[in-house]
Amino acid sequence: MSKLPPPAGLLLLLTILFANGILAATMYLPSLPAISATLAVPVDVLPLTLTVYFVTFACGQLVYGPLSDRYGRRPLLLGGLVIMVLGSVACAMAENLPALLWARAVQGLGAASAMATGRAIVNDVYERQQAARATSVISASLALAPIVAPLLGGLIEHYLDWRINFWINGGITLAVVLVLVRRLPETHAPSPGNGSLLRGILSAYAFLLTNRAFLTFGLLNMGVFAGLHGFSAGAPAVLIGSMGLSAVNYGILIALGSAGFFIGALLSSWLGGKLGLLRMIDAGVIFTLAGGMGMALYVGLIEPSVTAIIVLRLIWAIGMGLAMPNSVVGAVGVNPATLGAGAALSGFLQTAGGGLGSAVNALVPAGEPLSLSIAFAGTAVFGGLIWLIGRRAARAALAR
Repeated sequence: MSKLPPPAGLLLLLTILFANGILAATMYLPSLPAISATLAVPVDVLPLTLTVYFVTFACGQLVYGPLSDRYGRRPLLLGGLVIMVLGSVACAMAENLPALLWARAVQGLGAASAMATGRAIVNDVYERQQAARATSVISASLALAPIVAPLLGGLIEHYLDWRINFWINGGITLAVVLVLVRRLPETHAPSPGNGSLLRGILSAYAFLLTNRAFLTFGLLNMGVFAGLHGFSAGAPAVLIGSMGLSAVNYGILIALGSAGFFIGALLSSWLGGKLGLLRMIDAGVIFTLAGGMGMALYVGLIEPSVTAIIVLRLIWAIGMGLAMPNSVVGAVGVNPATLGAGAALSGFLQTAGGGLGSAVNALVPAGEPLSLSIAFAGTAVFGGLIWLIGRRAARAALAR
């Protein structure tokens, strides 16, 4: 097996890996009204382009993760990223809504390899507390992606054309592939074994799905990402369509709101070693509840306000930065014998949450601040209830 790069180099590669998937998922969202006009479809249905991405992104992880346990992380990762390049090119060339939906499905399927194998790689090379700190560092850096994505997408929409978003996605992915071919060694010794591949996959998933600690961590992540991507899918119609922001100003304000994730992840990296995973998740849940429920109450009882929406989303995002790195490590590490399967199923639940969040916003009236805020608050309440019910099981699993 090749020698691992130094920790700083490994963290940089993994950061690029995850950030690339975030850019591909959301950078084009400020262009939804323009895509609606170009393809002659109602803007209400375009959040489905995010939903189909997340469906294949989620389901693909269930395949990549266990296969990487058997055959190694590297070939599964590189093969998936090549598929992502092809999907990005197809998105850029789509001439109608069905073509764009199919292309987004291919793009999401390729991107799934990064999530499933990347999280497993972190747990391959770090102990649990180190993995939590490494994940926090990656998450802090990743906070730049949701900040840059709407800002860059808004500038592209204002000065260029929505198709450029997907050409950029494909170019970034190709560049990442070339770097990984040279820099990323295999981190997990392949262990094909003699048993049935399907039986081994089903056995690993059966263990995880009946493990209360895994479900607590995994469903908490699911709720957080339902809030993140549900808001991302519904916010353009509210802030641009109903409240009159330009695409550029929308991108700037959403970037400011996303800065909370950066703050929370930095705090998690700094304090996590002293306070531990459970207390960091406790703090994160409190912040997400404050931001989500605060937004619904303010919009419903006072008035729709761009400033209030952005500030309360920033508070929610701090909670995400505090909770997510620690809940991810907790979920992936529940069964050390199948880190790939744990990373895959954890990523599936997280991504399914993102898809459900965006799908809900496709079903409610577009451009309604109260509908957006209530849906956002609902995801925070869901995560808070999951953590309240399952915290004891999570604590017991970490103690073992």
